[in-house]
Amino acid sequence: MKGTFFNKPLEWNIETVGESWQQGSSINGTLKVKNHGTETISLADAGVGLAYAEIKKIHARAEGALKLDATTTFEQKELKAGEEAELSFSFNVGPNSPVTDKKASYYLAYGRQFNENHLQSKIEPKALYTKIVGLLDTFHRFKQKEFKASKKGVEFKLLPPTSRDMANIESLNLTFSMDEDKLVMKYDFQVKKLDTSSVTTKINKESHSIEKLLAPKEYSLGKDMINQDTLLKSVEAVLSEVKLKNVY
Repeated sequence: MKGTFFNKPLEWNIETVGESWQQGSSINGTLKVKNHGTETISLADAGVGLAYAEIKKIHARAEGALKLDATTTFEQKELKAGEEAELSFSFNVGPNSPVTDKKASYYLAYGRQFNENHLQSKIEPKALYTKIVGLLDTFHRFKQKEFKASKKGVEFKLLPPTSRDMANIESLNLTFSMDEDKLVMKYDFQVKKLDTSSVTTKINKESHSIEKLLAPKEYSLGKDMINQDTLLKSVEAVLSEVKLKNVY
C-alpha cells in the first residue's frame, strides 16, 4: 500500500508491506521525505504514527480526530535543500485491537507532528475467529451478517438457520477475544419464549448469554490449524443449552 503527499517544499512517500493486517500481526513499512526547497527544514517532530479514529471525523477533517497509539520519528533532525530521508517503521497490532468496521479504523498518520496526512490501515479479525464462524456456517447454518469492533474484541452478528430445532433463536452475536493465550467466546442470543402465565398466550423475547474460555490445545492443533473437533463440541454444547432452556 502506497501514499504520496506534497506539502511544499516537502514531498512525503509512505509504503507498507501488505494491504491489510490481522489482529496480532504487525504493520511494517517505510516513510520517505524529500526537501524540494532551498532552505533547511526541521524534522524534529516528524515521523509516522499508528492512530485510531472515527471514519466520519476523518472525512469531516475534524481536529484531533486521530488518536495516536504509537509513533516513530526520524533520527535525522533536519533536512537540507534537495536532501531525502528514509524511516523504517513497525507497529504491533494487538490480539484484541479494534478491527476496521463501518464506524472506525486504524490509520498511519505521517508528516510533521504526525498530522500532515494519513493512510487508512484495514485491520481484519484473527484467522482463528473467521474459521470458527465458518464452522458455525458449515455445521449449523449460522450465516455471518457483519462484524464490528467491540470493547474487548470482535463481535460477529450471525443469522440463525430456519430449521425447526432452532426456531426459538432470533439472533446471535458472538464476540471473540484473547485472554493471554486463552480464547474467549461470548455468545449473546436473542431468543423467543412462550409465555403461558397470562390469559392470552404470547411470545416474549429474552437475552441469553454464555461465555466459554478455551485453552490453546482446545482451539488449536498448531500454526494455522484449528482443533475442529473440540471447537464443534464446545459450540454444540452452547447451542444445546439454549435450545433445551428456551425451545417451545
